[in-house]
Amino acid sequence: MEVILALALFAVAVAAFSGAYVNILNAFEAVKLDQSFEQDLSLIRKQVLAIADLDELEEGGEVVTGSHGIANWTVEYEPTEVADLFQVILLVELYPSDSDETVQVEQRLFLTRPTWSEPVERETLRAETAKRLEQRKLGLE
Repeated sequence: MEVILALALFAVAVAAFSGAYVNILNAFEAVKLDQSFEQDLSLIRKQVLAIADLDELEEGGEVVTGSHGIANWTVEYEPTEVADLFQVILLVELYPSDSDETVQVEQRLFLTRPTWSEPVERETLRAETAKRLEQRKLGLE
């Protein structure tokens, strides 16, 4: 009777430990995939940030990534209330070579690009910013 009870306890322990081991292996694989995905996105961001010419940036581009095959990227941008500061929305489509599914990613970046600003608009924004700062200063005193 004791041997049967010991075998049953052993079987339960083996089942629990093997399940935990499989979960740990899955977690390691998920972390590995996330790291390669982040590395590929970092590569694309670096390429986008290196482009200073607005016309060239609007054309978008294609990058061969390390882990996710070919990636196409495009950007949308809009000025903010701060002179020379632009909100850039980076749209990335990844085409993994081992899958038929397309992965789409959207990231928002804020970039300072004085060459993108129109001189008249820049001066208007600077004047408005100075006015807002003066109003806040008066409101705090």
